[in-house]
Amino acid sequence: MEYLPTLREYCEFGPGRVYLLLALARSKENDEVDGPSAIRTVVREADDLEPAVAELDHAVSRFDATYRLYLTVNARDTQRALFTLRRSMDDWLEARLNGSTDVLRKFARIDGEFESTLQSDGCRDETNFLFDLDDATAADADALEAELRERTTVRLRRATPNGFHLVTDPFDYTALDTEVEYELKNDGLVFVASLDG
Repeated sequence: MEYLPTLREYCEFGPGRVYLLLALARSKENDEVDGPSAIRTVVREADDLEPAVAELDHAVSRFDATYRLYLTVNARDTQRALFTLRRSMDDWLEARLNGSTDVLRKFARIDGEFESTLQSDGCRDETNFLFDLDDATAADADALEAELRERTTVRLRRATPNGFHLVTDPFDYTALDTEVEYELKNDGLVFVASLDG
């Protein structure tokens, strides 16, 4: 887990401020997924990172699939997520009182519903940018990183199986003129590692 010091340095925890770690089984890497395609866990403080990774690694070891470990680029606001979930639960309760049985599964897995709500765009606690460079060389990543450093703070650089992820503080990216191809995500997931399924 050579990446743990990097994650500890990157993550800024605080009261009501958490991150999500996700193990994802992508369909392009798996003909069939015999287990869940995504498993999430909430990380509340830096000391929880290593146990959370171990928990996800153990969870995916039961399945014959290739999983990747990701971290939310932006911290999540637990209070905002709680109020968002409460509003949704009121809607589910009203639907149930009106005879719907579809919502029963939501009540049965409220912990998963909270994690899903926490991951939603409306519950992010910051607005970092993720530059996703697919099929890029290290020289491409170096060139883009140099251009980004002229405009903002580059907070994290991670090699991915297909290229690189660069995470920056927010800035006016409309003036960014570069030859390097990238996809900009304002609330994405940064690659951490591959997990053995």
